[in-house]
Amino acid sequence: MAVIALAGLPGAPGVTTSALALHRCWPLEDGRSVLLAECDPDGGAVLAGALGGSLAADVSLRNLAVSLRGEQSLREAFWTQLLRLSHDGWGTDGRRVLLPGLTEPSQAPSLAQEWGELAETFVGIDQKSRTPHDVFIDLGRNGVYGPSRILAQRSDLVLLVVRGTLRSLHAAKSRMAMLRAVLDGNADRPSPALGLLLITEGPYGIREVEEQMQTRVVATLPYRPAEAAVLSDGAAQDRKFAKGPLMRAAQAACTPLRQQVATRRQRLYSPMQQRLAEVRGAR
Repeated sequence: MAVIALAGLPGAPGVTTSALALHRCWPLEDGRSVLLAECDPDGGAVLAGALGGSLAADVSLRNLAVSLRGEQSLREAFWTQLLRLSHDGWGTDGRRVLLPGLTEPSQAPSLAQEWGELAETFVGIDQKSRTPHDVFIDLGRNGVYGPSRILAQRSDLVLLVVRGTLRSLHAAKSRMAMLRAVLDGNADRPSPALGLLLITEGPYGIREVEEQMQTRVVATLPYRPAEAAVLSDGAAQDRKFAKGPLMRAAQAACTPLRQQVATRRQRLYSPMQQRLAEVRGAR
């Protein structure tokens, strides 16, 4: 399984659109499902945006917070708040799943005590479901800095979405130190991998961005406003959309993201397995 969090910058939209593109292209091998969780404390956008208001907002992170005021535990309530997408290009088998987000920022404090348990639910989702899942977490611009930062800290990979413009890189540099401090791990919680997802708008390419940020560009997506509008605002899609530059790039991006997660997990668990083998050998 993989748990991948995406975070953004002020004045540089693209996190939700990028997360949707990856969610829509993520391979569903061996019966897996893929979940997109809208955990932006400033509010979710998929129901009104990509889905164009076509589905009722009767399940959401907001409803999850409300249900916790009763007798239900988060783990029980979580599974009742998922929306299985089975139309408009997401597939017909319902294995692309959405946890819709909050409807306004004022609702975020009601989850202040539950972000940690939600993070553990994502990390252990394979053990809590009959179907193995990969998870994308949309943290928006501010989700990695408040109480919800535990979601990033418990992820396998955190992607900062940047653009190749001076404005975007300036904002990213000023925030990268804060992000590294937030993700700094310890013996009980190793740091997630940190990388960049570059939207190829502006004069700066991969090499320049990596030099400026001292961080690897794990994947790139093209700046294609008309195609992005299908994901961000539910704009009409033609027959070419699924095979257009944006979705082709999102499909290609899945491979390096999976490799990054696999590398991190190998580094994380190999020492643990070695210690376990030593303990067993000493018996």
